[in-house]
Amino acid sequence: MNDPSLHLLVDDHEIQQYINLERVISKPRKLAEPVIVADRPWEGYRAQAWGSVIQEPDGLIRCWYFSIATWEREEVDQGGYCYAESRDGIHFEKPSLGIADFRGSRENNLWYPMSPDGSNLIEKALARRREGLTAYDEEGKAIGIVNNMDGLTVVRDDDDPDSQRRYKLIANMQDHCMWADAFRSSYPDITDEQIAHARDIVFGQYIDTSPDGIHWTRKPRRMVPARYGDYMMVTRDERNRRWWLNERGRGLEGRTAALRTSADFVNWSPPESIFVNTPDMGYGSLYQWHGGMTPFNYGNQNLGLLEKWSHAGFGDTCELICQREGHRWERVAPGKPFLDIGDEEAFDRFLIYPTHNAPIRVGDELFIYYTGAGSMCKGSTPDQPGEPMAIGVASIRLDRFAGLAHTHAPYNIGEPGQLLMRPMQVTQPHLEVNVMPMLRGELQLSIQRIDGTPYDGFDFEDCQIDAYQNTTRNPVRWKDKIDMSELIGQTVYLYFRVNG
Repeated sequence: MNDPSLHLLVDDHEIQQYINLERVISKPRKLAEPVIVADRPWEGYRAQAWGSVIQEPDGLIRCWYFSIATWEREEVDQGGYCYAESRDGIHFEKPSLGIADFRGSRENNLWYPMSPDGSNLIEKALARRREGLTAYDEEGKAIGIVNNMDGLTVVRDDDDPDSQRRYKLIANMQDHCMWADAFRSSYPDITDEQIAHARDIVFGQYIDTSPDGIHWTRKPRRMVPARYGDYMMVTRDERNRRWWLNERGRGLEGRTAALRTSADFVNWSPPESIFVNTPDMGYGSLYQWHGGMTPFNYGNQNLGLLEKWSHAGFGDTCELICQREGHRWERVAPGKPFLDIGDEEAFDRFLIYPTHNAPIRVGDELFIYYTGAGSMCKGSTPDQPGEPMAIGVASIRLDRFAGLAHTHAPYNIGEPGQLLMRPMQVTQPHLEVNVMPMLRGELQLSIQRIDGTPYDGFDFEDCQIDAYQNTTRNPVRWKDKIDMSELIGQTVYLYFRVNG
């Protein structure tokens, strides 16, 4: 969604001044029911989107997600890694992949078993085996085993000339015995040296490759060690032909968000802390940044969803963030959720975190897939304790992350809203605006020279914009001009006025 000619109003970077207007954040519309739930024996009670959604060139929407079978401190939190797909983005199927054994059968949608013989470890969760896939370091040397995976991301890499490497799995992988202190019943005879080796040598961000997103080499190679936590994701920075790796950064207290970048999945920049815990957050005692910020290109800038981890009250939500090239990331509306939790009985009452990918375009809508978590008790049984999770979808109209709305405060009734953009060069003959239907009034545009005088035929009274149609690409027309061809190459002011 990198488009240099698309200008958003999520920040003031391209705005000279505005009067009687106020920035508003869109509220994505959420389906009341989840689109993927844990309804298979190997999925336990969580369909948890610490995973990715990809739209293929033919329109197929594919989801790689994480499920959990148990959640007792003296049991093992080993999960299954599952796959689903959809043609409309709403109704998902879980195809039988024939890859992993579960209770003697391969009729399931498990796609990345973590045991060497192809079996799935969920059924052996109460007696964790100290075996798994061989882990390799950056130089290709075997360094131990990995039998647990978190923060998994699947991307399609069309820049890789090798079609056998078209899909990349990037995830935090571990030898689970690094958590032995929390799961002593599973590791009664583990040594301190083994725990240290798992934590200091094996623990890291790994990569595996596949020609189809289903069948993998199962030879995970470590890209970088994991420094400060097990959370991570990878998204594409198409504008700069590189990849972002978002992971937890180092903070004085609690969880923070950091980014690395790479053009080849081999050479990664050092982590840069992007969002840290500040005094207004009680340095993490009130809330922290979960670590996730899901960066993606959109229009002529970058957007993202910053995950908030609450400690006071409840509600783990996401804020909208933005960045201009060469500038710092910013919170668009600090304290105002972009993705918000649901009502009291909703499946996403306590948590709403997005999948590891940019929004998916379906027609004139953007689909945002997310993990929703419900009550810590609702739906629990002795066999399935804990916090149930499912995968939901929210949608907004194309490009409508945020905008400027005309204010009607008592002191400015009848006064027009005015928006003056910073000088920009005309590069195309046509101009479109994204405007929500207006109940009254009109939207007008004057194209002005640098000295503030309007170009002939391009002033307010010449402008024709249909502000009553709910279209995302609304053409601007002129009474006596075919288009703006005569202005191409000129540096101009765009001066909008909202009357009514």
